[in-house]
Amino acid sequence: MMDIQVVELVCSRLCHDLISPVGAIHNGLELIEEMEDGPSGGFLGEAVKLIGHSSAQADRRLRLFRLAYGLAGREMRDFEGVRTTAAEWLEGARTRLDWAPGTPPAAFAARPGLGKTLLNTVMLAEEALTHGGTVSIGSEGTAESGCIRLTAAGRPGVLNPDAEAALAGRTAADALTPRTVHAFVTGRFADAYGLRLSVVPCGRDLLEIRLAW
Repeated sequence: MMDIQVVELVCSRLCHDLISPVGAIHNGLELIEEMEDGPSGGFLGEAVKLIGHSSAQADRRLRLFRLAYGLAGREMRDFEGVRTTAAEWLEGARTRLDWAPGTPPAAFAARPGLGKTLLNTVMLAEEALTHGGTVSIGSEGTAESGCIRLTAAGRPGVLNPDAEAALAGRTAADALTPRTVHAFVTGRFADAYGLRLSVVPCGRDLLEIRLAW
């Protein structure tokens, strides 16, 4: 199995090389709008709006992938940054994020890789809510022995069996698919950072994912 740090470095390199040109497109569109005193009407105006929306979306996704998969996420020591990134990821989606500021306690962020793994877990929970719902974050315990609870409420509120097997490491790397690779990587990040990740069905349309240490 490839060392997890190699995966992080490759993702960091890809995101770093792509963020600059995507950002340049977005800045160029803003300049066009300023020169025109706002988007012009007709086809040009619609084209500018469409390109602007797409470039902003690409920029948000690249920044999320940089933290979720790249090396930068390992050193995150601020849950507010994780919360903001997760909220931007879900912006415009059918799934709502219920994550109060100050949760989890700031002391939890001292654990290397916890914020990164939590961000990946939010993405995993959204996959479980194919018809939309609410992802909520709660926590308990201390920085030495604690738990972050992520609750996915909505339909269907379950992980795909193949994704659950990949998350638990029961799927061989050569058997992974684009639909299961995120779950697999999330589980391996948790393992690498000494976190216990468990999935607990809590009834109809309700799933809890726990990150404990």
